[in-house]
Amino acid sequence: MAARSEAPTMKVVAQRANVSVQTVSAVINGKPGITEPTRVRVLEAIRELGYRPYSIARSLRTRETHTIALVVSEIANPGFATMASAAEDCAHSFGYSVVLYNTHDDIEREQAYIKTATERWIDGMLFVSAEDHMTSLNRLKELGIPSVAMDRIPEGYEGPSVTLDNTKAGRIAARHLIDLGHRRLAHISGPKRLRLARERALGFEQTIAEYGLPDAVTSEGEGTWACQSGYTAARQLLSCRPIPTAIFAANDRSAIGAMLALHEAGLRVPHDISIVGLDDFEVAAFQIPPLTTVRQSFADMATQAVQLLLAILADNEPAQTTIIIEPTLIVRQSTAPPPRV
Repeated sequence: MAARSEAPTMKVVAQRANVSVQTVSAVINGKPGITEPTRVRVLEAIRELGYRPYSIARSLRTRETHTIALVVSEIANPGFATMASAAEDCAHSFGYSVVLYNTHDDIEREQAYIKTATERWIDGMLFVSAEDHMTSLNRLKELGIPSVAMDRIPEGYEGPSVTLDNTKAGRIAARHLIDLGHRRLAHISGPKRLRLARERALGFEQTIAEYGLPDAVTSEGEGTWACQSGYTAARQLLSCRPIPTAIFAANDRSAIGAMLALHEAGLRVPHDISIVGLDDFEVAAFQIPPLTTVRQSFADMATQAVQLLLAILADNEPAQTTIIIEPTLIVRQSTAPPPRV
């Protein structure tokens, strides 16, 4: 049998199953009134031909399902959990449903989920990439499925996006600590494989250089965003001589882990070492002492991403397709002037 050069259409499926195009559409959409033998015959034809209902639906621009896919890198991360909740809430208010895919920062799983999502009846996709490089974006482009990147923007991605000004966040943390009088500063980085982690470190280190201070001591920990990574990195920093008087952790979870390491070493926050986080999760305000942090609103990020995607789906050309969330310094009790020598 000769290979098909073009994707099969609904008409071809109807011919293979010996039914009308309307019957094929009814089977795909789960409408009543179709006998079981007919339904089985249509589904068998779809399987044999490799027909993808979504591709024809997109070409006809019907958008009748009001369903969008949300692909996140780790739903256990409090930020992404907040993001998913806000996205679902916003989408629901516009009559849309959200289907969640959790990749666990696994590229292969990410590719498989995006393939699965595009084979289903979805109108668009929101995603937080597992890595800086995301080859599965090509599939979205080929099928004409609108997408919006959130938080982590893959290298080379030029589509709609919503993210934090991560370089500015690093600058804000550095300025706050320098203004307090600190001169020996350290940074606990997020995974350097991610651009946003590199940008936070860059903003921090550039600001230190602009003030003519020594280079920041950077410890990558275990290369994750978890509390354990911050704990391990802080223990490494305590082996430096002289030890830093202030630490900027790339996220709140790392900062909380670092605070435990400092406590176990007999050091007081902020009397001996100040610490700044980034995110402003709910638990940040309930630490002992409450954590100074650079706030990014995951809820606002997700809400704006949903609104941007829905505007694209409605053919309303957005005035702005690259949205940058402004970071805000939230000063609490984990930062203070350095101890007197």
